[in-house]
Amino acid sequence: MIAALKFLHIVGLACWCAALVALPLLLHLYGGARREPQFIQFRLLTHIGYIGFATPAAVLAIAAGTSLIFLERVFEPWLFVKLAFVAVMVLIHMGFGQLIQRSGEERKSDWMPGPLVGLVLVVPLMVAVLWLVLAKPAPQVFAPLVPDFLLTPQDRGL
Repeated sequence: MIAALKFLHIVGLACWCAALVALPLLLHLYGGARREPQFIQFRLLTHIGYIGFATPAAVLAIAAGTSLIFLERVFEPWLFVKLAFVAVMVLIHMGFGQLIQRSGEERKSDWMPGPLVGLVLVVPLMVAVLWLVLAKPAPQVFAPLVPDFLLTPQDRGL
C-alpha cells in the first residue's frame, strides 16, 4: 500500500512538474498566434494540457502525498517547509490557468505578463522540494527562519 502510494505520488509529481515547465513555454511560443489554425492548435494544446494533464497530475500528487504523510506519520519540520513550497507551486499552477483562460478570450498577447516569469519562479521551487525530500534537513537548519517564541515552551495551560 505504501509503495503504491509513493509510486503514485512520484508519478503525479513528475507529470505535474513537467506540465509546469511546458505550459509557460507553450504560452510564450504560441501566445502571439495570429492565424486561425495556429490559434486553434494553441488553444487545444494549452487547454487540454492544463485541464486534462497538469491539473489531474497535481491532484494525484497532492492526494497521494497527503495520504503518505498520515500513513507514515511524518510530521517533521522539513515536511512543513516542503508543503509551503508546494502551496506556492499550486498558486503558480492557478496563475497559469488564468493566463490560459485569458489567452482564449483575448487573442492579443500584449496583456500577458510573461509566462516565463512563472517558469523562473517554479523551477527553483521544484529544486527546493526535491532537496527537502532527499536531504530531510535537521530542525536546526530552519531555526534562523523561525521566531524564538515558536521554538520555546510558553508554559501556558489550556
